[in-house]
Amino acid sequence: MFDLWSALQSIRQYKYESKPGEKSVMGWAGEGQGSVSLRLEKDTLFFTETGQFVLAQNGHKVETNNEFIWQKLTDTRIRLLHSRFGRDKQVELFELIYHSESDSWESEQAHLCGDDIYSGRVIKGEQGIEFFWSITGPRKQENLDYRYSR
Repeated sequence: MFDLWSALQSIRQYKYESKPGEKSVMGWAGEGQGSVSLRLEKDTLFFTETGQFVLAQNGHKVETNNEFIWQKLTDTRIRLLHSRFGRDKQVELFELIYHSESDSWESEQAHLCGDDIYSGRVIKGEQGIEFFWSITGPRKQENLDYRYSR
């Protein structure tokens, strides 16, 4: 079994690629990278990302800061939250459920944010984990491929 909870606790850096689909009007194609700092409190892991995103179309660099909160519910269920509006106003994204047939973790239900639908899938990577996000909506068709490593 791919132990996502243990793997998350060893992560120190990330890289990702943003690949908009044909229906996207957001224009956020590019690549990002940075560092991850962790704080573990019982079954809650605060996952703070600090880095930079470079737009593919013009090379413009954007500083990024993001915090995800992972909560271990059981050995096969992990809740993912986002502290977009601060830790006291966390946004629950979805619960990731372990699937033994694919040795992966997938969102049980998609998260609805306005008109946009967020879902995710996590697999074991060579250096850590790979997290594939899908965001769809009237103006969005985004695919984010994160590679988290030690």
